[in-house]
Amino acid sequence: MGAGYVPGYRMYQGLALSPLSPRVGSAPGGITPGFFAPMPFGQWTLRYNGFMSASFQSSIGQRTAPVAGQSGTVIHTPPQTLDEYASFVGTNTMPGQWVGMNFACGNGVVTANVTLNTWNPTAPTTYYQIGSQIFLMNAYLEFSIPQIGPLRPRVLAGYFGPYYGSLSEYGLGMYTNPLVGAARGVGELTVIEYRLRPTLTLFVEHGIMGNRNGNVPTGVVPTGGNGSINPIYPATWIHHAHVMLRRSGDTDVRTGVHYFYSWAQDDRAQQAFDNPTTHQLDESYIKDGQITVLGWDATVRNPAWGYLGAGASYVQGENSQPLRGLLTFGGEGPNLVDRWWGPLSHGTGKLMAVGFNYNTSLRRMLRPTYSADAPDVTIQAAFVMAYTLTHSLTAPGTGPLGTDPIAPSPLPASVDTFNHRLRYKCALEAVYTFLPWMAAALRADRVAPNSKDSDETFYVLAPRLIFRTNWVSRETFSIIYGKWFYGPHSHAETGSTVTGDVGLDDQLIAFNVNMWW
Repeated sequence: MGAGYVPGYRMYQGLALSPLSPRVGSAPGGITPGFFAPMPFGQWTLRYNGFMSASFQSSIGQRTAPVAGQSGTVIHTPPQTLDEYASFVGTNTMPGQWVGMNFACGNGVVTANVTLNTWNPTAPTTYYQIGSQIFLMNAYLEFSIPQIGPLRPRVLAGYFGPYYGSLSEYGLGMYTNPLVGAARGVGELTVIEYRLRPTLTLFVEHGIMGNRNGNVPTGVVPTGGNGSINPIYPATWIHHAHVMLRRSGDTDVRTGVHYFYSWAQDDRAQQAFDNPTTHQLDESYIKDGQITVLGWDATVRNPAWGYLGAGASYVQGENSQPLRGLLTFGGEGPNLVDRWWGPLSHGTGKLMAVGFNYNTSLRRMLRPTYSADAPDVTIQAAFVMAYTLTHSLTAPGTGPLGTDPIAPSPLPASVDTFNHRLRYKCALEAVYTFLPWMAAALRADRVAPNSKDSDETFYVLAPRLIFRTNWVSRETFSIIYGKWFYGPHSHAETGSTVTGDVGLDDQLIAFNVNMWW
């Protein structure tokens, strides 16, 4: 194993975050546990590990016009703040729900991996997330092929979804969007490891997969109960390839480049008539869409100075509105259009993103041969910036096969809020562990979602108290208070479950428990 290896963490080095890792940001206090921990074995064995995060969340706001018998203060569950998972205006201040159980059965040659996951357990399922059960999230075989000369190949086959561009050591970092992307579906992923030198290793990965959901029958109405499936979503394919170099030693350095290509050629998505309320797409003339992603990421881990992850990605889409399966920094096709390129772009645009995540410990800096049973101050910082280019039109063609005799014209720059738009957000968190069972933390975020309207910029301040059973433990209980300082025009993104411009709450109370095993 490489320098710095901790027993219990995953043995295989690779380019992607393990498919068995939960899609969550750092736990309260910047904790980033190793969620998947295979151990050496020779005979057929059954292994089990998992992770749980459960939260009570409630937001506090002010009633617009209280009358007799009504309080001026209102309390909402679910919270009505802008902290929504995977949204650019989300900050991960509000801890999420996740239960994950990982099962692996096999020997040294082949292993079956199955995970049971949900972010909305059955009993507390809420009315607005009826279709949120994930349940069986991964089901795949992993083949460890005997070494061929200097090459060590592995093959994953089945249903799974590797994430690329994870900026934290064992997870996504302070924010929850993978900086490069992720491909989810049924297919294969081949990994080849080649040792160039004793401390230098080359990794090459290649995969192709299809969207398991395919195309649903015409007439199905998208609802929360059926997972919002839609007849206009075609069967989508994803091809991806990755190359990484790793230099092991006291300072471990890894860097890699990534390529994704998603496309669809499915005539079943074509509808008889256009829905005039969906400006994003002409359902009577659905063009074959495609999305291309190019990415880079790099990580540096030093026992004294901590862990730094950085990366960048370039996303280009054409008629990408109905494409599902490839998760870019901006999301799948529908989110790319609605939130990043605008409904009148019809799924054609470009998105560039860069970011970094850094965490360190003052105890490690001052004493590289530190003791884990001592007070400490840990610091974590993150920054993400994204820029979009698009060519929005006033209206699509509405005649047969989109041949409107009046050609659409470009949207005037004065009202085009997506073209040449810059967004960024940054966060800083400090955690002071002063007792074996208690720590205090403070996190601050600045979010600027629109360079064309500075009044959308807002700030978040979130102090926390963290309790655990010892200096180093596998569980925490956190009490969190969050305060949002909104701008005059701050609002939720398109498709959010939050009530848009009206009724945003500016305070949050949360109790979070989490454990990993």
